[in-house]
Amino acid sequence: MWGLSHIFRFARREDANATVEFVIVFPVIIMLFIAAFETSMLLTRQVMLERTLDQSVRHLRLTTGLSVTHDEIRENICDNTVVLNNCTETLVLDLRPIDQETYALPDYHTMCLGQDGEVHPANRFNPGGQNELMLIRACARVDRILPISGLGLQLTRDDAGAIHVTAATIFVNEPQ
Repeated sequence: MWGLSHIFRFARREDANATVEFVIVFPVIIMLFIAAFETSMLLTRQVMLERTLDQSVRHLRLTTGLSVTHDEIRENICDNTVVLNNCTETLVLDLRPIDQETYALPDYHTMCLGQDGEVHPANRFNPGGQNELMLIRACARVDRILPISGLGLQLTRDDAGAIHVTAATIFVNEPQ
């Protein structure tokens, strides 16, 4: 039977303290590490999408007589980036002229492919005319590495939890 002296002696023992601290601290450190890794991967995808969109727009501006279609630009972007999984299935483009009198831009909610395979909201693809100021936006769905983490609570995502990575740039159509 345990007496009062045995309980006090057990409470004063110092062996196994490191194990208890490890069990308490280890999950927190691992969650921080995974969140940092996931954030770095998300930012890498964002930067690569912006870079390849700028490269594709440069190709559009410098090539005269080029027929511009959604699929051609998307394939050009997907060929030059390696960090977007299923790029051709998840990347959506929106190309439209900007009114040069008001310079009104569309709303900040960038179109993106939903879980149902539809673009929400519907995108436009208007290649514009000569000397016209153009806005091109790209959106790709990116799955999170650890869906239970709280990363990106305020980021735009769809019903399945995929995060929307977006990029936009403005250029002028060169004369023919």
